[in-house]
Amino acid sequence: MSLTNNSHKRRRRGSRIMDQITLKEQVQKSEDEKRLEQSDFDYMDEMSLLNTVKHGNTSTVYPYRMEYVPMFIYEFLKTYLYGLNTGVLKDERLKINSFMGLSSGTNPIATAPQIAGFNNEGLAIVENRFILVDLYFDGARYQVSVFFIANGGNGPFFTIKHYISALGIDGKAMKTQEVIDYLADESIKNSIYRNKIINMSFSNDSKLDIKVVDRSKFENEKLEEIFIPKAVKSEIVKFKNCVEKHGTFKIGLRYMLCGEPGTGKTKSVRTLMNLCYGKATIIMAEGDIKFKNVFEFAKLFSPAIICFDDLDLIIGSRDHSFDRESLGEFLQQLDGFQKNDVFLLCTTNDKDLIDKAASRPGRFDLVLDFGKINKSNYVDIIRANCKDENIIALFDESLLDNLKKKKVTGAFIVNLIKQLEIKSTLEPEADLRDYVKDFMKISYKGFYEKYKDEDVLIEMGFSNNGDE
Repeated sequence: MSLTNNSHKRRRRGSRIMDQITLKEQVQKSEDEKRLEQSDFDYMDEMSLLNTVKHGNTSTVYPYRMEYVPMFIYEFLKTYLYGLNTGVLKDERLKINSFMGLSSGTNPIATAPQIAGFNNEGLAIVENRFILVDLYFDGARYQVSVFFIANGGNGPFFTIKHYISALGIDGKAMKTQEVIDYLADESIKNSIYRNKIINMSFSNDSKLDIKVVDRSKFENEKLEEIFIPKAVKSEIVKFKNCVEKHGTFKIGLRYMLCGEPGTGKTKSVRTLMNLCYGKATIIMAEGDIKFKNVFEFAKLFSPAIICFDDLDLIIGSRDHSFDRESLGEFLQQLDGFQKNDVFLLCTTNDKDLIDKAASRPGRFDLVLDFGKINKSNYVDIIRANCKDENIIALFDESLLDNLKKKKVTGAFIVNLIKQLEIKSTLEPEADLRDYVKDFMKISYKGFYEKYKDEDVLIEMGFSNNGDE
């Protein structure tokens, strides 16, 4: 993302050049200087304007620029500038003279920065809502402020907008727009969230909590331990390769993974998160999701991967129950987000529960159906999830045929192994083969039955479209 490329658009949206002028009375004022005093320069070009007024003892112009930034960049800026101040970050174009916090907008007393904590790289979370930084950019001196303005009075309904401003305070400080764009871009590149796994949690009152997720939760997810059709696995590998080679390809992919519980959808997503760690910013969203916030956050990074689990439960379908607001916002974001920089991974147990407008070609590149595993995969799953040779030996041809007859899912086999390990630990003398038969009967009855009121099969561990 480049804020520089959008600077002209921001001007058209009403960005102003607010210049402070000190002129001696005896100096003859030019027409441009008179316009400056009258603030009649909303749409003038900054550099052509400033070049008409010379710095020196007789007249001084302080170029000033203020820009609106998203909340996320507001936080990134504070962290980035503080990192430069402490020496954790280095930049040849920037030198920090001082970094101060302000107690509040109404009580602008300079204070020491308030730090909430540090990450592993030494970057800090700055709690001050207003900061004032004195710095040199390309050898010229500027004062940079990062702050927010709340509008709406004292009532419950108000808006908060976040800003960065730059004030040139010496004769060479003419690049206020470039300073702002450069700082914003560099703050994103050096963000504590960049190339990490992020959890964005939305509460019912629209509060947003963003946390970095420990990679260790995904380190054991391996591609060779996903037991899915070869064609599907090939697409998973292609997705990984496009993320790794994004700098060359500049292509983003959007996949929807469909299949009943236990078919490997979630494990495939977790494996991709492990394989793509450090190569993209990975965003998991949960709770009362606000799609606009998620996509805006993702657009800050290149590349980024957004993960939505059980998308059908979030947006639904107009043919069934659905959330009109969530569906509309999701469709709007799909059509508007940066397709080359943002990857999308969604899962659903039933693609028929996803609105057709959301899942059509163009909004998703591919809908992958995760079919059931067959008998040839059973032993691979057992060995991947069990180290006890006595338990592995239980799964002879007779038991494997029984599993095939019941058309079990991979998730069921993993659960069966867990139950066998528990049984063998608690009751070392128990006959595990008899226990397998009993467990199969109990679980089959419990997981695979019909509702009395509806002719609908509950297939939590067993499937009717397995290998015949």
